[in-house]
Amino acid sequence: MPARTRTEPAQPKGTAYAAALRALALRRLTEVQLRERLSRRGFADDAVDGAVARCRGEGYLDDRLFAQLYVEGRRKAVGDARLVAELVRRGIEREAARAVVDAAEFDEGARLDSAIERLYRIRPALDYPHAARALERLGFPAPSIYRRLGARAALEFGIDDRGFEESPGGRA
Repeated sequence: MPARTRTEPAQPKGTAYAAALRALALRRLTEVQLRERLSRRGFADDAVDGAVARCRGEGYLDDRLFAQLYVEGRRKAVGDARLVAELVRRGIEREAARAVVDAAEFDEGARLDSAIERLYRIRPALDYPHAARALERLGFPAPSIYRRLGARAALEFGIDDRGFEESPGGRA
C-alpha cells in the first residue's frame, strides 16, 4: 500500500450524518459551525448538505434556539452590540441575532448595571475614565455608560442633577 501524501485528504470514517450527531452530542452548534466541522473532516459537500438538512429536520440543529440559549447563558454582562457580533461570528444571521438579543430576558440597561456593580466590587477605587473604557470594551454604548456612571457618582458624592453639591440645609 503506497504511503499517503500530505495533499491527499483523509477519507472520513462513517457517514456525515453520524459525524454530525456525534458533534452535536458534544455541544450545541450552529448550522455554519456544523458545516465547517464536517467539511474539515473530509466529507463531500453533498454529504454535508444532507446531514445538516437531516439534523435540522429532526430538530437537532436550530440556530434560533442556539442564539437564545447563548444569550441567556452568557455569564459576563456585555452590551447588545457585542452579543450580536458574537452570534454573527458563530454563524447566526445578523437580523436573527438582533431579534434574539432584543427579546432577551435582561435588557442592556440591566446588564450594564450588573457590569458596573461587578466592576466596582472588584476594583472599588476605579476612576471614572477607566471604568468607562472598561464598560466600552464590553460593548456597551457610550451614552448609556456615561449616564449610568454619572448617576452613580451623584449618589455616591451627593451631587444633584445640575452638578451642585447638596448641603444639609438645602442647595449650596
